[in-house]
Amino acid sequence: MLERAALGGLRASRVAGLRRLQRLIDALLVLLSMLAAGAVQPLLVGLVPGVKLPSSFGDQALVACIVGPLWVALAVVVRLDRTFEEPLPHSELLARLLKLDAAGVLGVALVQFLTQSVVNRSLVALFLAFSTAALYAQRALTGAWARYQHARGDTRARLVLVGAPSARMRDFVRDAAASALAPTILGYVAAPTDEADTPDDGAALPARLGPLEALPALLEAHPVDEVVFFAPYARPDTASAALAACEALGVPASFVVELSQLARAAPRVADLYDHCVIRYDVAPKRPEALAIKHGLDPLAAAFLLVAAAPVLVTVALAVRLTMGRPVLFTQERAGRFGRPFRMFKFRTMHRDAEARRDEVRALNEVGGPVFKARLDPRVTPLGRFLRSSSLDELPQLFNVLAGSMSLVGPRPLPTQEQAQIRGWQRRRLSMKPGITGLWQVSGRSDLGFEAWMLLDLRYVDEWSLWLDLQLLLKTIPVVLRGRGAR
Repeated sequence: MLERAALGGLRASRVAGLRRLQRLIDALLVLLSMLAAGAVQPLLVGLVPGVKLPSSFGDQALVACIVGPLWVALAVVVRLDRTFEEPLPHSELLARLLKLDAAGVLGVALVQFLTQSVVNRSLVALFLAFSTAALYAQRALTGAWARYQHARGDTRARLVLVGAPSARMRDFVRDAAASALAPTILGYVAAPTDEADTPDDGAALPARLGPLEALPALLEAHPVDEVVFFAPYARPDTASAALAACEALGVPASFVVELSQLARAAPRVADLYDHCVIRYDVAPKRPEALAIKHGLDPLAAAFLLVAAAPVLVTVALAVRLTMGRPVLFTQERAGRFGRPFRMFKFRTMHRDAEARRDEVRALNEVGGPVFKARLDPRVTPLGRFLRSSSLDELPQLFNVLAGSMSLVGPRPLPTQEQAQIRGWQRRRLSMKPGITGLWQVSGRSDLGFEAWMLLDLRYVDEWSLWLDLQLLLKTIPVVLRGRGAR
């Protein structure tokens, strides 16, 4: 069967422009809906009970500033930006619009609560009516027009296949016919010596159009939108003459490639130093989302360092006065893909803690190669307070500022402990380590070692900016309660 993940990566690159166009249209429709709501509302005052004008122009402007960007962003979240590539049935389109409105109203209510501003409810209600109608009408008309054009054949792709009938060609023909905007497959061409590599299983195949040499004449005599090459012609060097004919006539050519199937890693088309490659990645991340994460990390760390400066100074003085030097504990930890870095913490143990590690090894409560003990005798009284309150972790903001850590991610382990982890558990290293993460908000040291590793892999596989925000918010009550802190 065709590797849908690889094709999906190529398809995504083709439709990115269409999605941007839909988002631009959404922004325009949202703006027009706000203007329409502002124009109609004064006409309803006195005619419809409960309709009142905004108390001030500032309140009306606040609604506009909140609603516009919020609605466009939420339309992307509920996948309403895929109209041109994924025409939706009317019921599904209405369901997604209702999700958009519900999430948008909650967002407006949250902003109103946080800013203590007055939001004119009748103005919001009118905007909901106008925007829902406008967004629905645009998508319904776009979908109807696309189906009409496809039915007429104006936008229906016309394909010619190159290669002998095979299981892969049969799968391609079947899947193409089942797609929403199915193409017309004119037939296939192949050399006289090519024989089918699989018996006819009854699946419909297009007609044979002649030998491979007939391809240039076919492209000149018939309208063809694309030529698709199958084995044994699925390499440019073995199909150079046919490919040259496509180039001369300006007809796009595609090659169906043989790809290995792994249990988890999905193949996708990618660019590597200006070379087209097939990449296998267990949980591919959107580059733009990762760029946002890595860009926000140092900015947030700098802000938090400034805000927490009095606490940092106070804790540093307390450590210096009660435990002496050094104030900071530095240790080599394993970063992304095992890169070593020096991680900072406030010192919470006696100076000879590392030398006494063997004598307390039996107190380990986590298992595996890591060490966590609730009643570690090496921890000082101040150190226990710093650990239970997580204040000892504050210097790691400097690691985030330097780029070796993130605010959210799998917890970095000492390099000696990480070196003992083998197999699937090492996949946790594929994301930059963080100060907080799923392990921290799920119990920390109250969890066993394998549960810890599974949480890290869940974070790696399910990562998103929204998940990071959720974990940051959940960290606050966990820290206040001191749950699982050792």
